[in-house]
Order: sequence, then structure tokens, then C-alpha cells
Amino acid sequence: MAPGSGSEPNGLRGVRATREELRLLRRRLALPIGIFFGVLVVGVVGYMVIGGPGTTWLDALYMTANVITTTGFREAVDITQGSAGRIFTVGLLLVGAGAGAYAISTFTAFIVEGDLTEEFRRRRMSRTVDALRDHYIVCGVGQAGLAVVQELVATKRAIVIIEADEGNAERIEGLYPDVPILRGDFTDDDVLLRAGVTRAAGIVLCVDSDKDSLVGTVTARQLNANIRIIARATDERAIARLRSAGADGVVSPGLIGGMRLASELVRPSVVSFLDKMLRAREGAMRIEEVEVPADSPLAGHTVRELDTRQYQNLLVLGVQMPDGEVLYHPPQDYRVEAGCRLIVMAEAAGVQTFQRAFTPHRASGAVPR
Repeated sequence: MAPGSGSEPNGLRGVRATREELRLLRRRLALPIGIFFGVLVVGVVGYMVIGGPGTTWLDALYMTANVITTTGFREAVDITQGSAGRIFTVGLLLVGAGAGAYAISTFTAFIVEGDLTEEFRRRRMSRTVDALRDHYIVCGVGQAGLAVVQELVATKRAIVIIEADEGNAERIEGLYPDVPILRGDFTDDDVLLRAGVTRAAGIVLCVDSDKDSLVGTVTARQLNANIRIIARATDERAIARLRSAGADGVVSPGLIGGMRLASELVRPSVVSFLDKMLRAREGAMRIEEVEVPADSPLAGHTVRELDTRQYQNLLVLGVQMPDGEVLYHPPQDYRVEAGCRLIVMAEAAGVQTFQRAFTPHRASGAVPR
């Protein structure tokens, strides 16, 4: 179901989920609070009757509060005229003190158990996710997913993580406390909507199950027809299935591992260079792509006119044409056309500055501030 074709507005299901959690929290505190206020009302009414016509509501309330809290101030209502007043006071004292202790202990346990803190954290995270645009969703943070998160964080992309395993989720929270993480099943459209899939630029499915990858691919494509989907496949048969289901790219760890082994064998210096580039954190160099839409001021200019050196030594390595053909190391007088993509190498900050300058519609949301 694509956005705008009968689906709920962005974030609506996430808001409903948050409201449901609040209702559950209020329901937990409703009983002790209700009992306490019920005892308070009974006490006020009882002392109004015991005190007679001259007793005011304030006197009755004062007397009730005095008894329930066992404070021991002066009596605002005379209970010495008969045994009924004393018996009522003793009963109110026992029931009221018990109700107050029950309410306080429940609220204390509520805070100690972390429910209140967890609810505040969830609401803060929900607001953070709702504000994101053109972000990336990482589904599954095992070994492969963790590597994806590390790269996206290193290149300053805004990301949201979806993880069903509690242990993995806690580990990621410890490593990246500022990254929003949703605990849930990424094949559930409600979870994907809470992660902002309708506003995301891309989603990567880093799971071992080809079946889950297939379901996640179909669901994500239905919710957002324009999102870029990258899926992991465990065997070659799954690659074709995932592509036919809507995945833009499929990665097989077995095939990639074999290519890496061959590269280590015949071109070790190149592999070492790329490894150092990818593992660097400060001043990290990256090979990135910059799209050139029709409204981009980049269109129509030559490579020389771009003056790429001002963008942290940005180097244009190639140009991908709209038909998919790639021109490597374009000459300085090559004129950039709308619809193509520049393949560049530079520091992450330089690429971001270059994108903001020449890709207007990507200027907001892709990079966290």
C-alpha cells in the first residue's frame, strides 16, 4: 500500500502506539489513586454527618486529611459526643493510611522499575524520528548491521535502527546513545511507519533469513515506492527473488567474501588503502555519489568550473550517465548534465557541503545537526 493510497498519514500509527502506552501507564496508577480519593470522599462525607449542621466542608476535609496522614493536629470536628465518631475515625485511619501507603508504593515502584523513565525516552525518541527526513533505516544490528551503522554514523547520516533482539538493542544503545532504535519486527508495517519509512531515503535489511528479507522488501516497497532498498541474501537463489520483490540492491556475504579473498591475494596494497580509508574516523575519506537533478545549479557547468578543491579536497572520480554508463576520470572541460550522478572522493564534511550546494532538495534532513 503506497503512501497516499488509503494508508494512514505519516507518524499517525506511531502517535497511536504512544497514546496506547500512556493509557496502559495511567491504568496501572488508576486503582491506587482511585482508592485513595475514594477514602478521602468517604471521610469528608462521614465527618459532615458526624459533625452536624455546623460542620463545613473545609472542616471535614481538614479532619479527613488529619486522620489519613496521621498528623495529629487539633480536631476540627468533635467526635467525643458518641462512639460512632470514634469508630469511624479508627476505621478511616486504618483504611486511609493503607490506601495512602499503597498509592505511594505503587508510584515509587513505577519510577524504580523505570517505566516512567522509559516512557519519557520513548516519547523523546518518537519526536526525534518524526522530525527526520531523507534518513536511513537499518533493520537488524548483528555483525553486518553493526558495520552498516558504523559507516552511516561515520559519514554523518541520520539513521533509525529497528531491532527485535533485546541484547543487540541494548548493545547498540550503549555504543550509539544518540541513534534512535525501535524494538520490534521490521516486517510489521506499523514498526516501519514508526521508523518513518514513508519519509526515508533508504532502508537496509541486515538479517540472516531470506524469508524475512523478502517480506521486509515487499512491505517497505508498498509503503514507499521511492525508497532505496538494500537487502542481504544468504544464497544466489534469493538474489533474484529479492530483486523481483523490489530490492534495488542485494548483497551476498559469500560472494563479497570471495571477491575480498581474491583481492587480498592479487592486489593487497589496494585493499589496504581502502581498509584504512573506511576504518578512519577523524577526517575520514569516502567515495560518495552526488545526484544532479534538473534544478541543480551543478547542471551545465564543467568539472573545472565546479572548483571542487574548496570542498575538503573533493575529487571527481567519475560520472554515471542517466543510462547507467560510467565515464571514469572526466576531463576538466566535461560538462555535467542533469540526471547524472557524480562519483567523488572527499572527507565526509566536504561531500555534505557539496551536496547542499548542488542538490537543493537534499539540503534538509539527510545530515543530522
